[in-house]
Amino acid sequence: MFKKSFAVAIITILFDFLFHFFLTNPMESITYFVIKFLLAFFVATGLFSLNTFTQKEKRKYLILLAGLIFSTLMSVYYRVWELGEAYVPFGSRAPDIIGIDRGNLFLFSGTWWLGHALFFILGVLATTKIFKK
Repeated sequence: MFKKSFAVAIITILFDFLFHFFLTNPMESITYFVIKFLLAFFVATGLFSLNTFTQKEKRKYLILLAGLIFSTLMSVYYRVWELGEAYVPFGSRAPDIIGIDRGNLFLFSGTWWLGHALFFILGVLATTKIFKK
């Protein structure tokens, strides 16, 4: 389980890093990626430890749910950090996404939330394929 969770965290961070490198400004900090790595590792560990994960008909729903949980937890951490430690106004710390207007709150926030959930989901799917072989 450790290897699979570690692989999910690495793949999730790789997708996230590429997203930030090519599509956001400014780039995120190393602390951000470390926190996200740890969160991805622990959410993946929880996912892989579920008995229902072995049931193929339920697996796709569990992966989707875990991705949404991962993204929600990361968003909560990020907002708490904004308000509690960085002392910046709510929602002002997130980097700009190239091509998406920050003024469109639902599109901007939804892109962050669903995008980061997708990175985790892709990490789980890739890891599942890698470890099947």
